[in-house]
Amino acid sequence: MSVKPRNEEEGTLPDRIALAMTDLAGAMGRLNDLVAQRIGVGTSDLLCLHTLGREGSSTAGTLSARLGRTTGAITQMIDRLERAGYVRRKPDPEDRRRVVVEAVPESLGKIAALYVGVDARSRRLMSRFTAEQLDVIHVFLNESRQIMVEESDSLTGDDRTR
Repeated sequence: MSVKPRNEEEGTLPDRIALAMTDLAGAMGRLNDLVAQRIGVGTSDLLCLHTLGREGSSTAGTLSARLGRTTGAITQMIDRLERAGYVRRKPDPEDRRRVVVEAVPESLGKIAALYVGVDARSRRLMSRFTAEQLDVIHVFLNESRQIMVEESDSLTGDDRTR
């Protein structure tokens, strides 16, 4: 790994930011692992639920592309989540031959309740920044996410960007 500083006092500011991003990703991964355990699903299943909550109902094919899993793996995931009461299948309103998957609203509420503390603490943290600073942070986070998507696509041979 090219990020060399071991703590917040070493390296250039970009090095320290890259290190902080790595640490943040690890902490977020740990939190999501714990939430997934708490609700009795796997971390990929939780990511699927987050995606459905954010983007709305979806086909298995779209979830497959979004989550970087095979359609077979997505079908198994949907089966697990449906048995656990977190999602339901319904006919696609645009093409009745297809099925879409939607999260059960109560399940999303149950999951959201586990993030209330981090949401409140994050909002308190954001209140310390000006609107202009928050705008820069927002741009940085969105563009960093796009970089991660593109790098993931390059590792899987998928040249589409989302």
